[in-house]
Parts: sequence; C-alpha cells; structure tokens
Amino acid sequence: MHSTTKSNASLQFHMFVRGIILIGFFLMIIKLVLNESLHLYIAPKMLPFVYFAAGCFFIIGVIQFFKSMSSNLEEDIECNCGADHQMKGSFFRKVIIYIIFILPVVGGLGLPQKVIDSSVAANRGIQYGGGLYTKPPGSSSSVSEDDNDPSEQNADEFLEDPEAYLEKMDEKVKKEAAQDDVQTPTGYSANYNKYDELAEKYTKLDHLEVTNENYLDVITTIDLNVKQFIGKTMSIKGFVYREPNFNNNQIVVARFGMNCCVADASVYGTLVESNKVASLEEDSWVEINGVINKTSYNGEEMMLLVPDKIKQIDAPKDPYVYPY
Repeated sequence: MHSTTKSNASLQFHMFVRGIILIGFFLMIIKLVLNESLHLYIAPKMLPFVYFAAGCFFIIGVIQFFKSMSSNLEEDIECNCGADHQMKGSFFRKVIIYIIFILPVVGGLGLPQKVIDSSVAANRGIQYGGGLYTKPPGSSSSVSEDDNDPSEQNADEFLEDPEAYLEKMDEKVKKEAAQDDVQTPTGYSANYNKYDELAEKYTKLDHLEVTNENYLDVITTIDLNVKQFIGKTMSIKGFVYREPNFNNNQIVVARFGMNCCVADASVYGTLVESNKVASLEEDSWVEINGVINKTSYNGEEMMLLVPDKIKQIDAPKDPYVYPY
C-alpha cells in the first residue's frame, strides 16, 4: 500500500512538472507574439507551424496538469501493456533532463531579445552580393607548394596510373558541367530565365531601390550582369560591417537573410568604398544612395557601390530579408 502511494505521488509530480514545462513553452511563444519579436527567430512562412505548436503545448500541458491532481493516477494510466511507466534513472539524471527543457523557457521568458549582429557575420562569413562570391571566415588565398606547378603534378599522376587519372579527369569535367547550374542564396538552382527577365527589367531603370522584398533578386541579378548596371544608381539599407583586412574607406552594407529560422541565417553584403564611410560605427544602420561600379575582391569581380549620400537610420522592425 505504501509502495503504491509512493509510486502514485511520483507519477503526479512528474506529470505536474511536465505540464508546467509545456505551458511554459506556450507562454514563451505568446510573449514573443505580443512583443512582436517572434520574427527575430522564425521566418514568416514558419509562423503557422509555431502557432500550431503553441496550441498543442497549451492543450497537452493543461491535460498533464489536471491529470497530476488525480488521486488514483497510476490506475488511470494503466494500459495493461506490461511496461513500467515510471521515469527511470537516478535523481540527478532526472534533474538534468528537466533542466534541459526548463532553461529555454526561462531564457525565452526572462532574457531580452537581441538581433544577431556583425559578430555573427564575422563567424559565418560574408556572402557578397547575392551569395555568388562567398568569403568564409579564416579563408586564405595563399597557395601551397604542392599547388605551384599543377602540370607537373598531373603528369606524375598520369604516369603512376593512366586509367585512374583519365577517370579522375572525366569526373572533373562532369563536375564542372554540373556547376554551370549556379546555386542561388536560397540554396535552389538558379533559374537563368528568371534572372535574364529581371536583368531586362532592371536595366531599363536608371535607379534601383533595394527593399526587403526584392533584396535577393536585385543583388543576385546585378551579380550575374554587373557590367550592364555600371553607372546606374542604387539605394540600399543595412548594417555596417568591416572585414579585418578592410581599409578605412571600405565597408560592407549587410543584411541577414533567413530561409527558415535564425539558425540558418546567412549574411549578404554589398561592398561600399568612399572616404565618407570611415567614421561609421560597426553595427550601425545606414541607407546609402550611390552609383554602381565594379571591383575585384578576393580574386572575384563583383559590384561596388560608390556612395553619393549616406544617411544613418534606426534599425528596422524586421532586420532580415527572405527569399520570395
């Protein structure tokens, strides 16, 4: 009798804690919705799933909470499956498991919301333009001694095993052919017809205004057709970022692009060069109007924006851009 009472009390306690945790997740989502900060973590297309999850958390949490009040809980959940539904493990193990779920709830409810900034950009690397020219953090352009004379290395490989060398070259040709299907910032194969149409549309304009909605389309189109846009003016908003090897007159006007959630956010940037940018603080938000030109950076030809007007602005309510 004593053992049954103790077992029932243990089940009640665990159901109560689980109910509180689930309701805590529900309250955390509600807080983010009411504070209008949910978009800092989730892309708009994911919002219906988050709302559905919040409803499930609330319903299951309430059920768990009221079940924990049952005086005959062990009999109520008896399913005659022969399994012991008690939580296994030592007291320390159980505490650790619950802490893993409690910490996100406490953090979400108690900690202030913060937009990811240039420190994240430094770790993940900047994707210049629409992501066609990517400089990963810590990359180096130095060439090793083994790569100094590729023709000699190829000759050695051919002499050692001619058949294997010819197979390798055949695979290399196929791989290079496959790479003609350029990858866009969204991770999907580029639709050249789409960007040809956009290039035809945008080249008719004297001024290009980059918005949250057209951000990736505009800068990718320019990347693919940079020579056609030289001399046109463009306005763009973003936060200031500097690579470690930049001069004082160089900055990147950057935006975080989010496809699903903040974990997959990438940093897209436009190179800006002028003596006017030397005094701009990193992570400050600016709106730049300037003339499109081209430059070479890290061995790649890319767009350069030469500013005519620089205006410091407040960070937008939604600092991210999304693939549309």
